Amino acid sequence: MEIINPFEVRGNWYKGNLHTHTQNSDGAFTPEETCMLYSKAGYSFLAITDHNRITKGVKASDDLLLIESCEIDVQGFHIVGIDMEDEFDKEGLTPQQVIDRMKQQDAIVILAHPYWSGLTSYELLQLEGYEGIEIYNHVCHRMRGKGYSSVHIDEVLQKGKRTFCFAVDDCHIESDIANGFIMVKSGKRAERDILTSIKKGNFYSSTGLFIKDIIIENTIIKVYCDPAETIDFIGYNATGERRSGEKPIEYAEYQIKGTERYIRIEITDRYGKKAWTNPVVYP
Repeated sequence: MEIINPFEVRGNWYKGNLHTHTQNSDGAFTPEETCMLYSKAGYSFLAITDHNRITKGVKASDDLLLIESCEIDVQGFHIVGIDMEDEFDKEGLTPQQVIDRMKQQDAIVILAHPYWSGLTSYELLQLEGYEGIEIYNHVCHRMRGKGYSSVHIDEVLQKGKRTFCFAVDDCHIESDIANGFIMVKSGKRAERDILTSIKKGNFYSSTGLFIKDIIIENTIIKVYCDPAETIDFIGYNATGERRSGEKPIEYAEYQIKGTERYIRIEITDRYGKKAWTNPVVYP
């Protein structure tokens, strides 16, 4: 049994957003204003992902780590490259070739808002090399009610492809800020450390609900969290279970059966706030 549990990793938790736009593409604020707003919102790191370009030379406050990145749209796919150094011409490239170009720079590659983009899980399965898929994109939820892509992720996982789950703002206006984020467990708030932790899956995603601890002992998964309406343990096909109660619950546990193929955890509170883990167990 393979366990990927960020709560067992030494370090601290850092809050960040990996999908943000400024006036350099279609955002409302300058890069400096955007950084100021995220710093005031208590974020530790931010990726500016303007469309088809890398926004460079931005001065952020000392308490906000800025990661140069970009979002490239090609043939219906929107592909986010985290930690990009050099721009490249997307003309004539396929989505896979865009991913390959990003990976040549050792970028973290995320497939953005597949539900909003009208993509199917079959199309996502044709691609290789990406680290994850956006399970929640706030601006897509705000504008079209198509912000959640959990079904895409489960279908990809059920076919045996490993992928991480990312919640993001996709910030364009001020009200987009602090609606979708990841919590990363890292030894320190430094770019290499944060990026390494993300690549290892040492993070969870949220729209405002926080996970306090996850303990995996033998074949029991124990989850502690903010008061929630439901705690779902999700696996292959009909495997997994839902935990709920007459009153909000802050703890649930699950007995691993061995037939799940993967187990990820999704938590929802009475106000609709959610938290998602990456798959924590591959039996």
